[in-house]
Amino acid sequence: NAALYMTSLHQESDVSGCNDFYCDANSVCGLSCPEIDIMEANDHAFQATTHNCESPMNKHYSYCDRSGCSQNTRDMPNAYGPGSTYTIDTTQPFSVLTEFPQSNGALAGMRTTLSQQGKQVKL
Repeated sequence: NAALYMTSLHQESDVSGCNDFYCDANSVCGLSCPEIDIMEANDHAFQATTHNCESPMNKHYSYCDRSGCSQNTRDMPNAYGPGSTYTIDTTQPFSVLTEFPQSNGALAGMRTTLSQQGKQVKL
């Protein structure tokens, strides 16, 4: 399994339940904040997710979308998995390109493309 994600740490003045300022969309240490999962993957599935939060009040997020808006390979038969029958063979090296398009200077989404030997899977 592999995971790569981004959060904006130390937005709050409160120390988290982990005795630091860690926050994420699932409130793992008791503090919520927006999160972008660039990659959550294993040999059989790849997922990329943005987690939005309601606007903060006094630097505290009261609600974040825990499930997020997911892009994944689970519903794409033969797209990603171990072996040459898959577009992306997870037994071999592959590349991940993540783009963050903008609209009027604001984040408008996330695009993820997996590529391997001239083949691509767009999530």
